[in-house]
Amino acid sequence: MDQLTQSDIEALVKQYPLPDGVDDCVMTREELADALVVSTNTVTAWLGDGMPVQQVGSQGRPYELRLSHCWAWRQAKRREEDLRSETVKRAQAALRLAIVGGDPDSVEALDPKTRREIIAAQREQEAFQRDRNELMRRDDVRKMLDELFAMVRDVMESAPDQVERVTAIPPKAADDLVKVCDGLVEEFARRVDAFWQARPEGVSRLNSEKLDA
Repeated sequence: MDQLTQSDIEALVKQYPLPDGVDDCVMTREELADALVVSTNTVTAWLGDGMPVQQVGSQGRPYELRLSHCWAWRQAKRREEDLRSETVKRAQAALRLAIVGGDPDSVEALDPKTRREIIAAQREQEAFQRDRNELMRRDDVRKMLDELFAMVRDVMESAPDQVERVTAIPPKAADDLVKVCDGLVEEFARRVDAFWQARPEGVSRLNSEKLDA
């Protein structure tokens, strides 16, 4: 984390306030280390990493560290570390799946421990993506596409009759309109079918008993 400005510190304190019942105060490095249950060397390392300092220490004069500032900085730092950890896990999962090509047969050929690790990593990645609304259940997508197709089919099937009732059009024009609507319905169905063919169920659908073997 880069050196923080005063406005940055105030924003962090607002985002990560001290726990209820904890009064803000100024502490030395040793006092802060004791409060956060870490070593003085750890606090010193944090200072080198950009933790806010109210007053830099000098010979015979201790550092002055405001508890609320240091607490907020540490909480923000932990958040960064958690996000990095999630990014690393997703990269690991993607690489493991790439190694086996996402092929169920290739996964099953691995030893049980490696197989469990790959599937566990994939499940963690899928859960993370679902939480961010980047991933939908296959059944939900299928249901949505079926409902859209049914809606388009119903409208297209009734459209020629509706137009003919409202507007006096020649029989041939009505027949041409029927062909256009039928063609749209057929193309819609073809594209939905192609969508599923391009996305076969793979590793994520492996039998759970095999994964736990």
